[in-house]
Formats: sequence, C-alpha cells, structure tokens
Amino acid sequence: MPSLKAKEKLQCEGKAWAESQGFTYVPRGKRTIQALMDEYGEDFLVYSSRGPQIDRPEGSHFFSLNMAELRIQNLRKGQRDHLLEALMGRGASKLPITVLDCTCGFGADAAVASFGLPTGSRVDALEVSPLLEAVTSWGFSHFVHKKDDVTAALRRISLRRGDYRDYLLSDEGPVYDVLYFDPMFQRPVEASCQFQPVRAIMEHGGLTRDLIERALQKARRRVVIKERDFRQLCRDFPEVTLYGGKYSRIGYAVLECDSWKK
Repeated sequence: MPSLKAKEKLQCEGKAWAESQGFTYVPRGKRTIQALMDEYGEDFLVYSSRGPQIDRPEGSHFFSLNMAELRIQNLRKGQRDHLLEALMGRGASKLPITVLDCTCGFGADAAVASFGLPTGSRVDALEVSPLLEAVTSWGFSHFVHKKDDVTAALRRISLRRGDYRDYLLSDEGPVYDVLYFDPMFQRPVEASCQFQPVRAIMEHGGLTRDLIERALQKARRRVVIKERDFRQLCRDFPEVTLYGGKYSRIGYAVLECDSWKK
C-alpha cells in the first residue's frame, strides 16, 4: 500500500516490489492507517519513499542502519567492535568466515559483520517475522548509502524468512563457521523507542540450553550470543568466553565448538 502522497512512479515501484515478494498490492487511496487496520488487520506494509514500512499505533518502522551507522564510522577510525571480535574469536586471523545471523531483526549486526569481517566472508541471515523480514530484506537489496562500500556490504547479505529453530533441528542446510543469536526481544530494553512499533509482531521464543547445544553441533567453529545477563548461560556453559565493554548494557558470549577446539 503506497503512502497518501505517493506519485505514480512510487505506486508502480511499490506494486512491482509487492509482486516480487508474493504480497497482495492494494492502492491506499485516501484511507488512514486506522482505516486500513480496520479493513485488513495489522499485518500490512505501507510502501513509501523510504521503502516498505510497518505502521502501527505505536509508531512506524522502516529500514535504517540505526546504530550500525556509528559502529561502521568507528571501524573506519580503526576502533574495535566487540561483535566482530566475538565472531572471529581470540587471536582472530584475516581469513574469511561464514556467518549465519539467526535472528536478523533490523539487520544492524548483519550489516556491521558484512562490512567489517575479512574480505571473502559471507553473512547469511534468518528472520521469522514476515513483515520485518520484508522491510530488512528491502534494505539489504535496495537501500543506497552515501558510501559505496556500505552499500556493497548490504548487498552481500542474504536474508530469508525462517525460524532458526527449524534450521537447528534440521539435518539439512549449509554449515556455517559461526551461528549468531540476538535473543534481545526476550528481555527488551524498555526505553528503546525504536522497538516499540515492532515489539508486538516479534518472535519472543527464548534460546534454550538444548537449542544452544544443537547450535554447537551445527556450527563449525563457534556460537555467539548477544545478551544483557549471562548468569544462566555461564552456569550452563562454564567454558563460555565473554566479550564486551565494561560499561556496555550488552555483551557477547562465545562458545567454541568441540571440533574446532581440537
């Protein structure tokens, strides 16, 4: 559904994108967001000049690099990024690695990984929410940054709709060096306004000990988990290595796979 001020070119663009995604395209006309919700429920996207966006009573969400922008700027200055360190491990070499971001969400971590990992690395991603996957996927394939290398990093990411639990429990699928999890919606930062428009449609399932053990069987090298409270994880996996700033609200737990330890 294009926005109220959409011109003919934007309408054609929105219709073509919707058809490419297998969505039903509906001209918006002069209907308000509330009128659209009354008619179609809450599972719809509005196509605007910023691409597809999620509109809900709590606010709107469209693709943006968010904090990835600042992190990429810091990488240009030679500063460290704790996620990249966690993905590559202690004594990281410059050899490329393959990463599956199992909980892609807004795509900020996938973008930083694609930009900052050694040349030749590959970043694939999964997102279980159909609406959020559509918005983030559009960003990876259509968003144009003022810096060509950032745009190129986005284009290198392959995102597909899927539940990481299905991937973990299956015997098929590519094998990655690193499996990355950001289960932050299980314990959200309530003050983070950027999550308000999408919190109700996000997957809230937790990353259990059994799933982590399965992830260690699926990955070649390591499993990386982003969290705010690692007390339970440290009890379940005493060998865990933690990465992160001393005053940061979040950190990264790294579990090395047995086959890689050898």
